[in-house]
Amino acid sequence: MKVDADYTQKPYEEWKAADWPKTYQNPTYKNIFAAGIAFAPPHAISKPMYSPNKTPIFPAPPRTGMPSAIIGRNCALNIASMIKHGNQTPKHTASMAEIGAACVASTGASLFSGTAASITVYPIVPDFEKYPEYGRDLYYTFGEIGLAGHWIKLLLHYAFIYKAKLKPFWFVLPE
Repeated sequence: MKVDADYTQKPYEEWKAADWPKTYQNPTYKNIFAAGIAFAPPHAISKPMYSPNKTPIFPAPPRTGMPSAIIGRNCALNIASMIKHGNQTPKHTASMAEIGAACVASTGASLFSGTAASITVYPIVPDFEKYPEYGRDLYYTFGEIGLAGHWIKLLLHYAFIYKAKLKPFWFVLPE
């Protein structure tokens, strides 16, 4: 679904982080929001490439997991504000050009020999105006493989279950 993004067709060199949605509100139907895979990205997040047989390769951003939770939370806050206070202009934003994401892919079940690939990226959508060299802040963008990531994945697993069951203070756990 189209949301508050700039869907103007333009060459890769003219793509900007500002093209990406901030509130995820549909421009026609103001009471409809789209989070996660429900919204249509305005363009790919990296330079379009082609395979040797000319098949286009256009990477889209991750729109599941952590980004979806952050975007969904802000959409919910905007909807609640519209209902409670009659606000027609959403105040909560979560542009993928301003938020980061983390992913931990774990292998093995042992506390002492399991490993995981831990990856963080900030921002999700590259912003070459703010970070001219790579489009991302390299202090917050990295990847690593090891046992520590496996422990974090285990911790996240139990934190997610705790939060899903709405146990005491579930709401203080981050997305």
